[in-house]
Amino acid sequence: MRKYWVVTFTLLVVLFAFVLLLTRAPVAAQQAAAGSVKVTPTTVTRVILAKINPGQRPAFDEDMMDNLIPIYEEEKKAGILTNYEIFNNVTTNGPNDWGVGIALTYPNYATLDNLGERADPITLKHYGSVEKRQAAADHRNQVETVESSRLQRTIRYSR
Repeated sequence: MRKYWVVTFTLLVVLFAFVLLLTRAPVAAQQAAAGSVKVTPTTVTRVILAKINPGQRPAFDEDMMDNLIPIYEEEKKAGILTNYEIFNNVTTNGPNDWGVGIALTYPNYATLDNLGERADPITLKHYGSVEKRQAAADHRNQVETVESSRLQRTIRYSR
């Protein structure tokens, strides 16, 4: 009787080891394949989606050309921005959907840590005073409504 028990126990151990080996092999292969993909975070982009208030598109465009684009260009020269884009929503979901987007691309998250300190001299130089800068911001708030402002991190895949 003991002989059958030893044989049965040995067969169970061998069967268990075999099953364990079969279940681990695909996982190891998947992990090796997944480990060969490298994900590299790169730039950080602030995407602002705005709804232009009725009849205010010309005022928005003027503000963009007179104020925002020159500031963005100076921020690029200072290394604060790596790029910026302005885009229209051509597939709106209705009259209350956003109409214009602005994407401000920064080199990394660290740039956002002291963004105010680095951008403040640029905006003050452009507007001439804190009061004029605030007046422009107040006017901008009458022209447009920010519907969404989000950060996104661009990633690159490689092997």
